[in-house]
This record gives sequence, C-alpha cells and structure tokens, in this order.
Amino acid sequence: MIWIIFLLAALAVLISGQKLTKAGDELAEVTGMSRGFIGVILLGFVTSLPELVSTLSATVFVNAPNLALGNIFGSNAANLAILALLDLILVQKVQEKRHRLDPENQLTAYLSLIIISLALMGLAGRGFWHIFHIDLFSVFIAAAYIIGLQKLHKFQPVITTDCIDNNENPETKQKIIPPELKRSLLINAGVIVAASMALASSAEHIAEITGWGSTFVGNSLLAIATSLPEIVVTFSAVKIGSFAMAAGNIFGSNIFNIAILALADLCFFRSSIFAAASQSQSLIAAIGLLMSGLYLFSGIYGSQRKLAGRWPVDSLLVVGVYLFSLYALFAMR
Repeated sequence: MIWIIFLLAALAVLISGQKLTKAGDELAEVTGMSRGFIGVILLGFVTSLPELVSTLSATVFVNAPNLALGNIFGSNAANLAILALLDLILVQKVQEKRHRLDPENQLTAYLSLIIISLALMGLAGRGFWHIFHIDLFSVFIAAAYIIGLQKLHKFQPVITTDCIDNNENPETKQKIIPPELKRSLLINAGVIVAASMALASSAEHIAEITGWGSTFVGNSLLAIATSLPEIVVTFSAVKIGSFAMAAGNIFGSNIFNIAILALADLCFFRSSIFAAASQSQSLIAAIGLLMSGLYLFSGIYGSQRKLAGRWPVDSLLVVGVYLFSLYALFAMR
C-alpha cells in the first residue's frame, strides 16, 4: 500500500509539474522576461517546490534529518544526471553548441560550486560552530544565496536591453497576468506541495520496511521522485535545442535546493541538521560538487568527442559518476 501511495504522489508531482512548467512559459511571454532568467530563477524555484516541501516535512513532521539531507544532495546529483542523460538521448540534432552555457548560466554554475562547498564544510564541522541550534554554515549558505540572487538580478537588465535592441516589444512587460494563469500556477503548486508531503512520509516508511535506511532512500528514491518536475522542464528545453535554458533550470534548482538546508536547519530544533548527518552525506554532496564542476568545465571548454561517434564523452562521465554514487550509498547504508 505504501508503494502505491508513493507512486501516486510521484505521478501527481509529474503531471502538476508539467502543467506548472507550461504556465511558467506563458508567464514568461506575458511579462517579457528572458528565457535564461526564467530558467534560472522561475523554473528553478518552481521545480524545486517538491524538494522544499519534502525536506521540511522530513525535518519537522517525520523527524528524519538524514532523509531531508539525502533528498537535497541526492536531488542535486539526480538533476545533473538527468541533464546528462537527456543530452545523450535527445541532443543529436543540435551538436554544435549543445554544451555552450550562456554567461548567466555560468554565473549560476559558479554560485552552485560556492554554495555546495559551504554545505560540505557544514557537514565536516558537524555542528561545531553554531548559534543556538543553527549551524554557522547555514547562515553562510543563506547569505551566499541572497548575494547570488542579487548578482543574477543585476545581470538581467543587460539581457533585457539586448532583447529591446533586437526589436522586442518592451510593452509586453506591462501586460496584466490573466486570472486563469494565476489559478493554474496556484493550483498546480498546491498539488505539488501536497504530493511532496506524501512522498516524504511514504519514503520514510519504505526505508523502515525495506531496511535500506533513510540516507539511501533519501538520496535515491525520494531524490529522483522530487526531481520529476526538473525532468519535465529539462526534457522540454533540450528537445527544442535550448541546452542553456535546460542548464539554467538545473543549476537554478540546485542552488535553491542547498538554500533549503538553511531553512531546514532553522526548523530542526534538536540540534544542527549537519550534526545529525550520516557520513555518507558528505560523499553525495562531494559528488554533486564534482558533477557541477564537470558541467561547468564542459560548458565552457568542453570538446565534441563522442563514444562510438554518437554519445558525448562528458555526459557519459557525469552519468557514470551518478551511478557510482548510488552504488556507493547502497553499499554504505
């Protein structure tokens, strides 16, 4: 029965995530915001709603800090693996610039490296530096996220100016958001919130029943399930050949996911959430850092080498690193 609940909740996240993505695309047309900015900020936030709710539910209601941490770090790794897998499967007709990240994506990728590194330092410190029950590195993570958003916001006017220079109508920014669009955004976001709470609860029960442990379940089963909206958005972007928009969504989601840890730490009153982390959390966080670095490197300096003349080598490497992390976590459970 618990597996049925988990699958139904995952299906609800998938369907509502797809509808929410379409509503976000329509919102971009109405407001006139750039595709890159939508990918990094709006879609990154929207597709991270399951991680937000599942992590807070695991922390506050289920009292499972490792499930919460595993969901965050596992989702980050799963997001990058999704991008690489879709690159291997779909990106065959737009080979020339498939890995070329635009400057806005590069800024977000650099921010993800900084914020994941802070999380790793928090895991290494295991709650040694704290204010009340809040880890000092949670404060640093929150500060880095806010500063990063400010930098991205300052970056946006440059893109907007370019769009206006290319004869894009600036009056689109003055359009009123239709009530139907507002309802679609709110309803589907609400479904994702409710389904994500069911995902967190059912995943914890699955961990108890199977004996797999909350760390492995959080980093694999729950992480993949809450990454379903990212799958939908990234699939759509890659399919139309917009690798930069897909990467913006992934990196935007990843930095927001780590920022969620600061909020989860605030809500976990027993101690710092980093102090309750298992040793394997550092492994998956480090793997997420490695995968982010690989994508940033390939996005700027990547070659067009392919295995058997078909599969990009760097994407194969990213998928291989992710599969290794799942095996390692299962062995360490």
